[in-house]
Amino acid sequence: MHETDHQVIGSPLCPECYDYTGAVLWNAHAGELWRRTRIGIDRALAPVASDATGDRVTVAGVRDLLRVSYVKVSEFQRRGLVHLHLVVRLDGVDPDGGGDIVAPPVWATADLLASAVRRAVGTAAVPLPSPDGTLRVAQWGTQVDISDVSVGGAVGDSRRVAAYLAKYATKTASDSIGASGVLASRFRRLHRRWLRRKVGAHLARMVETAWDLGGRRDLAPLKLRSWAHTLGFKGHFATKSRRYSVTLGALRAARRVWRAGESVRAGRADVWASARASGAAVVGDWAYVGRGYRTSSDADLAAAMAREHAIAVEEYRDLKRRESDVDYWSTLTHYPGDL
Repeated sequence: MHETDHQVIGSPLCPECYDYTGAVLWNAHAGELWRRTRIGIDRALAPVASDATGDRVTVAGVRDLLRVSYVKVSEFQRRGLVHLHLVVRLDGVDPDGGGDIVAPPVWATADLLASAVRRAVGTAAVPLPSPDGTLRVAQWGTQVDISDVSVGGAVGDSRRVAAYLAKYATKTASDSIGASGVLASRFRRLHRRWLRRKVGAHLARMVETAWDLGGRRDLAPLKLRSWAHTLGFKGHFATKSRRYSVTLGALRAARRVWRAGESVRAGRADVWASARASGAAVVGDWAYVGRGYRTSSDADLAAAMAREHAIAVEEYRDLKRRESDVDYWSTLTHYPGDL
């Protein structure tokens, strides 16, 4: 028996037999596998929509009747493989052409959506690169758990859904695999011995494999060295479709209103009050104008300031060394010459 945070938890029984290359490539292509699965859901809905409406509905036509919305949270298993948790919802299409969330047609039930997801999961596949000559394909496994979380469903509790997602949304890769924050940021260099001491042989091997594969030209598009700290997985831990819930723009607008109210209550001036009162709109328009110095004089001035700063730093360090020497000798009762 081992403690729950022991490094051996999640390690393969036969490290030499374990497919580390395949594990890293799986993590690197998990996002693409979900993208293809998402397309497959629309394809699976097309024949069902045809039966329900009595008319032939193409895949493109499905998007005129239904909108598949989702939120996806990525979690790392202790063995270092990414695991996806999703909430998928069927919406209708706003007849006015707006972005409002409307109810789907009555025939678009939760069971229908579950059936479409199962079919898409069973057919989605992504061919993987073969750096070692082994043919690999990324596919979903057999442990696909689909539950009805709609109102009146088997687990239809909005609080439970929120808690379920929050549980994984608040974990980093280090939290999930027990790496104690070591894998919380990117590596500039790979110190293999140090890494093995910190995270154990298995996770270190995963990071090393991602780093080594990232040095291959044929795998350069995957940028695996940039994602070695996440064991090859790239992307955000949480993503959602545009209309799944409130947008970031709406959240920012609500935050501005809240801060304005807090400023008024605290007696601070609201610098945007006059602009809002006049109906003015604040437009953020950024354009790239260049980098570096416009003239050689600016460059010379910056270089001179850098030299002066370097001299000041060295003088400060020399002063601290002298003060340290004085403090040392002042603590001695007898000087070396008196001994």
